[in-house]
Amino acid sequence: MPINRFRSGFESQIAQDLEARDVPFSFEEETFDYISTVRGGVCTACGSTKTGKKRKYTPDFIIHVTSRRLSRRPLVVEAKGRFPSTDRSKMRDVRKAHPEMDIRILFQKRSKKQVAIVATWCDKNNFDYAFGTSVPQEWLDYD
Repeated sequence: MPINRFRSGFESQIAQDLEARDVPFSFEEETFDYISTVRGGVCTACGSTKTGKKRKYTPDFIIHVTSRRLSRRPLVVEAKGRFPSTDRSKMRDVRKAHPEMDIRILFQKRSKKQVAIVATWCDKNNFDYAFGTSVPQEWLDYD
């Protein structure tokens, strides 16, 4: 996969590591619909304040892992350097729309304070996560 396909050096490093380990993956090739909450929105038809907007989610990496015993659902790995509130909201909304997806987040390592903040958020919202430029082997092992 050409390096210029990636949006960041971080994503490129992850891809190079997956290729070096012969892990089959796709990068930003699939999209999934989800509804994001619109704060302060009002439905013009019924007046409801519970409004949303249809959006598309494009996962960074989709890894198709199979074991000797059976095939498993694809592993979605989202690569995050920064993790602003807009991304946190998006990930919650995607999880709500697609509970069947195995979504995990790989963070670029930052300060101890930033690590603690994202770790707390992931724990609270049931997202598996790791720090570094390689997908943890335990995420790939299924046997």
